[in-house]
Amino acid sequence: MYHLLSKILVWGIYPLTLGIVLLVISFWFERKRDRRLFRRFFTAGFLILYLFSIAPVQRAVVRPLGMAQPTLLKADAIVVLGGNPARSLTGIRLFKQGVAPVIITAGGSGELLKEAQRESDRMSDFLAEFGVPPGKIITESESRNTRQNAVNTKAIMDSLNVQTIALVTSSLHMRRSVAVFEKLGYDVLPVGSRLFRIPKKRERFDPFILFPKVENLSVSTQAIYEYFAIILYKVLGWV
Repeated sequence: MYHLLSKILVWGIYPLTLGIVLLVISFWFERKRDRRLFRRFFTAGFLILYLFSIAPVQRAVVRPLGMAQPTLLKADAIVVLGGNPARSLTGIRLFKQGVAPVIITAGGSGELLKEAQRESDRMSDFLAEFGVPPGKIITESESRNTRQNAVNTKAIMDSLNVQTIALVTSSLHMRRSVAVFEKLGYDVLPVGSRLFRIPKKRERFDPFILFPKVENLSVSTQAIYEYFAIILYKVLGWV
């Protein structure tokens, strides 16, 4: 029930949803010949869509979710949470660097409708294909959210006497993930996933950052979901 509600309720606060709803309402007032309310709702809807689609606002929304990462890593296990391939690649890098002797992949299906193949199964196949010995990979495939990731892997980690974990997930998802695992008593070393490790050079001011982009809106939406989830997890006592 939690999974269903969390996925549905949050749609109401997404910028795209709010923007479209406000624009639709504005045109309803236009048909009613109420120009004052039309302008107010149209402006509000337009600004929500525009602001969350430009880079400065997207960065401002994302920045509080970031966490500093340790420079020296040594853990009892690497835990890779289900998601995009960058997480698996980061897990492979950590394993080959000798950060921990075992990788635990965690994730069933985060969608409203369960998928036939679980996220962790795909991740484990990926790890093995890129050189991680299958005997060093442990799969947890029943969890459907971050809290279940942690709870379901706890039995595995306790059987291995794991105390410290290198936790791999996306930077946006890191703050909530770390809090969940720390709540269960683990020392957590956060490692944000990334495809490449080449630092991006600082650029001079680019006026085109004020142009709206779909990818900015997508990242802003993911960040808003994280704020919603963090509040919900605190209410439920999971962090």
